[in-house]
Amino acid sequence: MSILTMSIGPIGPLVEIGLLVSKPRAEALTANGIKVPDMVIAHGLIDTGAICTCIDPLIVRKLGLSPTGTTQVYTPSSGTLGHACDLYDVSLGIVMGASQEHVVSITMPVLEAELAYQGFEALIGRDVLARGTLFYNGQAGSFTLSF
Repeated sequence: MSILTMSIGPIGPLVEIGLLVSKPRAEALTANGIKVPDMVIAHGLIDTGAICTCIDPLIVRKLGLSPTGTTQVYTPSSGTLGHACDLYDVSLGIVMGASQEHVVSITMPVLEAELAYQGFEALIGRDVLARGTLFYNGQAGSFTLSF
């Protein structure tokens, strides 16, 4: 089990993540003689209110991703109407500790959302958090994430 304990910053609980194209996409690119994009390192805000993980359009462009589908997204501001968002398949890993080891290396669909203007490039939603344990200690100003 990997355990990460960090301070809660002014933005909130941030973790470093690594994002790659999904394994099937990497295999398709390689088979066609196209270079697989390098890993993109980003800051992800842990968000227990997000059902699924989201990434900024800059990451989508850096990885050369194409939508693999769409889904309806409902937010407090959209009410019952919601709005359609593109889905992208990525491989995501959370950097755990000084060893820079990636854990939770999973391929999953993520949404695209404008996030970078807020000081982070991804929201880590409950789809990732469901695979581990999160302890948020507001009084101590820290959080612990384990997988």
